[in-house]
Amino acid sequence: MGKIAIKKLIKQNKTFLSITIVLFILFILVIYLGGNQIYKRESKWIHGNAIFQLLSAKEIIKVFFSDSEHDLIFLRDFPATQNFVNSNFKSTYYKNKVKEIFYFFAKNCKYYYQIRIIDYSGNEVIRINNKRDGTTEIVPDSELQNKKHRYYFQETIKLRKNQIYVSPIDLNIEHGKIEIPYTPVVRLATPLFNSNGEKKGILILNMYFSRVLELLPKNMFIQTEEGNLISLNSDGSINFVKSKYKFRGSSGKLNISDVETIHYSTVEFLPGKKLVIAIFHSRFSLKIALHKLIFISVIILILFLCLIMVISYINISRFKELIGAQRAIISSLAELTEGRDPETGRHLERTRNYCVVLANQLRKNKKYRKIITDEFIEDLYEASPLHDIGKVGIPDAILLKEGKLTREEFEEMKKHVTIGKKVLQHAIDTFKLKQSFFIIGRNICAYHHEKYNGQGYPEGLKREKIPLEARIFALCDAYDAIRSKRPYKKELSHEEAIKRIKADCGKHFDPDIVDAFLKCEREFLRISETYKE
Repeated sequence: MGKIAIKKLIKQNKTFLSITIVLFILFILVIYLGGNQIYKRESKWIHGNAIFQLLSAKEIIKVFFSDSEHDLIFLRDFPATQNFVNSNFKSTYYKNKVKEIFYFFAKNCKYYYQIRIIDYSGNEVIRINNKRDGTTEIVPDSELQNKKHRYYFQETIKLRKNQIYVSPIDLNIEHGKIEIPYTPVVRLATPLFNSNGEKKGILILNMYFSRVLELLPKNMFIQTEEGNLISLNSDGSINFVKSKYKFRGSSGKLNISDVETIHYSTVEFLPGKKLVIAIFHSRFSLKIALHKLIFISVIILILFLCLIMVISYINISRFKELIGAQRAIISSLAELTEGRDPETGRHLERTRNYCVVLANQLRKNKKYRKIITDEFIEDLYEASPLHDIGKVGIPDAILLKEGKLTREEFEEMKKHVTIGKKVLQHAIDTFKLKQSFFIIGRNICAYHHEKYNGQGYPEGLKREKIPLEARIFALCDAYDAIRSKRPYKKELSHEEAIKRIKADCGKHFDPDIVDAFLKCEREFLRISETYKE
């Protein structure tokens, strides 16, 4: 029966392990789903933030170019400029006046790296430079150049009055070479007319496009209508390359990978002139952080599970010790009984095995299927040897008498059930024992002489008021008593035992238990032969 105890122990720990595994899986799911929720919520926040940044950037670009347009018109319509144009660029006085105005304007607006007036034939008349060292200079007439072949001059000179030309954003070319490091520039120009409406030249503002980039968030870039991608590097240099992105529609987002997204929007910064502003977002670091969180959480959980397993191992060891202690107690108490009544001999071994066979058969009855569990059968096996422990309180003259007992002696003998019950009940109450093993042992000890019809002792209990374990043991004890040889009686056959038990069905024995016995009586015979005195 020790194997049953071990199976019970394994089963209990299987349940614990199963619960632990389920909890572990649930924990992983919670962490995973929670991480996904955080990731999705963060992505949603990034999307909303990107839309806000793009809207802000659109306004910044519009305002910037609007201001530049106003600056161009202001310089064009300034009286000194108009008078200089009316003089067909001949007046030295107005030329110097315009140079002075342009110089101070350029000095205060460093993002315009050139302010120029070019006459109708393409010759520069005035040029003000904002140099890279921060100084502003009026270029001498000897260094002025002819720009009639430059595209911006050719495009602007075609315009009507009050029209403005905005050049493509391209790299600055000095002396036929692209400036290094890259310096994207954009030019705003407008034709100059005299008071008679005659076109005399153009006014042009050259500005560094980096000024626009500096006003935008660091992770934002611009794609021009010509398909060039322009962005500001972390060291302040300009990145100017052919773009590999194809943006569809006026706005939206482009998923580069599962952790990289580009949000974009088109801005019309001046009539007919458009740019795509885009912002790049990488959620790689967020994903890595979430993976680290999941990994660390799993490690902590594994460590926690290891701790639980260690504690469980200690508890299992203690449980094994408890089982051993219980067996030692049972064995000691049973030996104490045998010491007083040697004739019991293998009676204890037989009856406990009868109980197991009978209980297993009885559990096939639907009525007892939920009551008779493996634990119940194990406890029945372990506790049944305690049934006659109360005999230690019976005088030897009665307990060891070879003949039949007198009425008075029998009444004294009957007290062994109450003595045994008191002993076990005292242990249960004193040590607050809750294990079913002790309860079953007490019930068998106290009530195995009760009869189904209420004619038994000590309390005259009837039917189901007698604990099931006591009703089971009562039949097993009676079978063994019928089959065993005593000083006052001879050994009877298996068939005689069956006959007597059937005769007492519904009187001494529970009919359900008798029915179960009749289905497994051959097992009783086998046990009886195996454990003969």
